[in-house]
Amino acid sequence: MAVYLDNAATTKIDSEALNKLIETHKNNYGNPSSLHKMGVNSEKIYKLNLEYISNMINAKPSNIIITSGGTEGNNTGLWQIIRFKNKKKKILTTKIEHPSVTKYWEFLKEEKGIKVQHYGYYNNGEYRVDDLYEKIDDSTGLVTIPFVNSEIGFLQNIEEMTQKIKGISKEVLIHVDGVQGFGKLKIDVSKLKIDTMSFSSHKIHGPKGIGGLYIKEPDKFVPLLYGGGQQKNLRSGTEDIPSIASFGKTCEIASKTMDENYEKVKRINKMYRELLPNYIEEVIFNGNLEKTSPYILNLSIKDIKSEVLIHFLEMDDIYISSGSACSSNYKGISETYQALNIPQNFLDGTVRISFGRYSNEKDVKYVVEKIAKHTNEIRKMVRR
Repeated sequence: MAVYLDNAATTKIDSEALNKLIETHKNNYGNPSSLHKMGVNSEKIYKLNLEYISNMINAKPSNIIITSGGTEGNNTGLWQIIRFKNKKKKILTTKIEHPSVTKYWEFLKEEKGIKVQHYGYYNNGEYRVDDLYEKIDDSTGLVTIPFVNSEIGFLQNIEEMTQKIKGISKEVLIHVDGVQGFGKLKIDVSKLKIDTMSFSSHKIHGPKGIGGLYIKEPDKFVPLLYGGGQQKNLRSGTEDIPSIASFGKTCEIASKTMDENYEKVKRINKMYRELLPNYIEEVIFNGNLEKTSPYILNLSIKDIKSEVLIHFLEMDDIYISSGSACSSNYKGISETYQALNIPQNFLDGTVRISFGRYSNEKDVKYVVEKIAKHTNEIRKMVRR
């Protein structure tokens, strides 16, 4: 049986969510804009599940638009804010955001003359918030913050940071990439001074191809897509009712199991941290458990190649990654790993183990033993 430990990339869909997807495709295929009974039923399903989704972050359904996932959510949130704050060209961000943020800034710098300024971070990935606060001035239009970094899992104190930012300037708008935290960690937008936040379904055992964007003031935004006026006229197009129903079921389950899952993955994360050094010499854990999401464990092993270890482990039906699946499409060392200042002879052996609802403690010793076995095999080749 597979031991899947790449849950930060994507997750196995929950059986109830899958059944809801199939059931809705079979029985509720009416267009929610239609006036007949099948259309009305689909509209009811849409509204009910939008409630489940918005409840995950204590938002109102009117503040949520459904998107295709985290990438669209980030791109849309950033584009809307830039359009709204077009006279304020300075953007404060970091180099260790998700590519759907960093690559978008590269585009905007060229096309719109946006000035992107990076605020700093320490070697463990923790942001230098003092540097961020000092860089906010009258020309600043936007600050972006990743709630949870997707590679090392560093966790930001969003409530404290956003209140401080708004205390310095109420004019500055704030976008949060919430993809790796949504449904796993408690988020209450009523306590956060944020303007937009992206989230996704497939990171929490829901269907792929659907996510959402929280918008504090949707009436100030312009349509992303023009057409029939669906989703408060912001994203026209017939709603994908089966996926929305499945995502809603996912959120309903996640809200009930969040605390239990959090404690379980924290125990599992701690077990790996305790066991791995007993089996492998010269291993570094990137990020302190108390300051990172327990769902992500990032480590570096001296004198191995992460890609080789990954392929050795897949022969044992064990699946981990070398980092973010999205950033792996770009050549070179990720900005996140560069930020950590990992020693060169450890850097090539950096891997990410990420947990989900189906991760369990009984697999830990087996995985550690296999990692140790293959590490020794790889070192024999590398150290010749």
